[in-house]
Amino acid sequence: MLIDQIKPEILVRLDKGYEKYNTSINHLYDILSTKNVYSQLTIDEIKDIIVFAELDYTNWSPSDIIHGDRMLKQDYNYKYGK
Repeated sequence: MLIDQIKPEILVRLDKGYEKYNTSINHLYDILSTKNVYSQLTIDEIKDIIVFAELDYTNWSPSDIIHGDRMLKQDYNYKYGK
């Protein structure tokens, strides 16, 4: 499951907003639990992770968003050729 490959600090940030945005964050957890690889996420789903985890993406490259370099554990990137 993709959720196992998300960096723990991102999951912690999602949990911090749970009380305020529980429906949206539950939906994100459902998505991350049902998809197997990052490339299965839609742009909207990636955006929602960034928004609800309150990630600062101002220094991210397009590659960081397309390949999930800033959201995924490093071993995931090596496993899938990034």
